[in-house]
Amino acid sequence: MNIWAMDKDQSIRHLLLLLQTRLGESAFRVDEATDCDRCAVFICHPEDPQLRAYLYTLGQAEERYGLHLEYPPSSASAALFDALEGQSLNAVVDSLAVHFDIPVIEPLPGH
Repeated sequence: MNIWAMDKDQSIRHLLLLLQTRLGESAFRVDEATDCDRCAVFICHPEDPQLRAYLYTLGQAEERYGLHLEYPPSSASAALFDALEGQSLNAVVDSLAVHFDIPVIEPLPGH
């Protein structure tokens, strides 16, 4: 998928590119079927589309992100989702790595 071709705000496209770099291009899939704000996107586990995350920049400070981690109804989690506000890129990466069971987190180039 060409992230820059998505009809989304530059802030969310930039976040998706950073996540692909850190987590891997096959670590998640963008849910293009679910309609949401231009400053938001749903991503899901590549093998379990019910395991999703809602990412957004709307209402967040610069370089901060909102994140809702959604769990399938049959999961052991008591909550169906966790809501996190004002998260740094590293916090979003760490949360998604645990949520999607991604074993390796790559550093950003030059860091």
